[in-house]
Amino acid sequence: MFFSKRFILLALIGVIPAALSFIPGIGVYVFLVYNFLLFTLLIIDFSLSPKPDEFVITRNMDSKLSLSVWNGISINIENPVSHKFKVKLRDSVPESFDVDNEIIDFVIHPKENKSINYRVKPKKRGEYVFPDLHIRVTGVLGLCVQSRTLKITNRIKVYPNLKDMRNSHILTYHKKKIIDGMQKMRSLGVGTEFESIREYNPGDNYRHINWTVTARTGHLYTNHYEPEKSQYVYLMIDTSRVMKDEIDGISKLDYAVNAAFIVAETALNYGDNIGLLSFDSEINRMVAAGKGAGHFRRLADNLYNVQTTETYADYQKAFSTLQKEQNRQSLVLLFTDPFNFEHAKDIVKAWKGYAPRHKVMVLAIKNPALYIESKKEVAQTEDIFDKSAAIKLIDDRQRTFSILEMSGIHVLESEPDKFSIDTVNRYIAVKTGLQPLRVRA
Repeated sequence: MFFSKRFILLALIGVIPAALSFIPGIGVYVFLVYNFLLFTLLIIDFSLSPKPDEFVITRNMDSKLSLSVWNGISINIENPVSHKFKVKLRDSVPESFDVDNEIIDFVIHPKENKSINYRVKPKKRGEYVFPDLHIRVTGVLGLCVQSRTLKITNRIKVYPNLKDMRNSHILTYHKKKIIDGMQKMRSLGVGTEFESIREYNPGDNYRHINWTVTARTGHLYTNHYEPEKSQYVYLMIDTSRVMKDEIDGISKLDYAVNAAFIVAETALNYGDNIGLLSFDSEINRMVAAGKGAGHFRRLADNLYNVQTTETYADYQKAFSTLQKEQNRQSLVLLFTDPFNFEHAKDIVKAWKGYAPRHKVMVLAIKNPALYIESKKEVAQTEDIFDKSAAIKLIDDRQRTFSILEMSGIHVLESEPDKFSIDTVNRYIAVKTGLQPLRVRA
């Protein structure tokens, strides 16, 4: 129990009877009576007020929160007695979360069941615990304050904000582009599964002219193709130290995971089978290719909490594991960051040695700071060195990507804020044949 501000104020007012105590005959009695009454009221206040753990309190929240956006949390509290109280609540929010209202003050009326709301913004993916709740109740008379820490535990998972990424990018700006691309693909007869034969229309791909039917009828006919469904796509995510670098406070691994979520959803919507393999020096996660909403949840449960390590990436182990799991030809989207020639050669050697049947695309994140530095105007001597270093790093990076491309591994390098969308669009372009794998962003 603590003394409230009201009690302290009344105790300070007691200085007056203390001063009267110097008056012979009456002063001492006034001082004693005042303090006796004050402490009697304190005891009454304490006895009338329920203990904080007598309040019925629950925390209501989703088991899955979205990264980098505000998520609502509700605290329900039920007053068990027929008195009104002032209450303060402070929830035990994980350190990596922002909170919009750390200490919540409110009044709860007699027998009231009250809902208190606040919001949190997770800054990192993963699994977290809200371990307890701190409550402080001011007594009926406002003289005492009782405080408790209540063990109310909630375990939650923080996922990339899939809804926001999908809505703000694909469903607004890119949805029409994707649909138009699919329609164009169909009109041009581009695809991998034969569907029908129809008359040639201007703009159709001449390579798909059916010469047998054309010769027999005397009119041009083309073969019409639909995109092949049930293709196999694997998300191969490097979690080694090369993915630990941050751009604008977000690690390269986080950018990769965000893109992987969107690709997984898109691929499943197209009817493809999608699998997951994350690795560093060991295989960390392995999900066999599948389809459907239940499979997407399995992928999400394995993706949301992958973290970088300080180890190196063992590409031989990764590709050999992939080949053992899936020997049918697949499109492998390898999220990594080849930082020099040797790194690129390791990827090529592992792919050719263990999984050459699979089509591989390396997906890397461009560092905008390098390109800004390379284009900066030279104002002083130090700028020459910085600009030259940036140009050299960019040139080395392009030559590293060239090693991959000349070996048959294709590369997409994209800026961080466009990485998810460029990855999805490249997957669609490759699937529909609208864009060659070899083109780099």
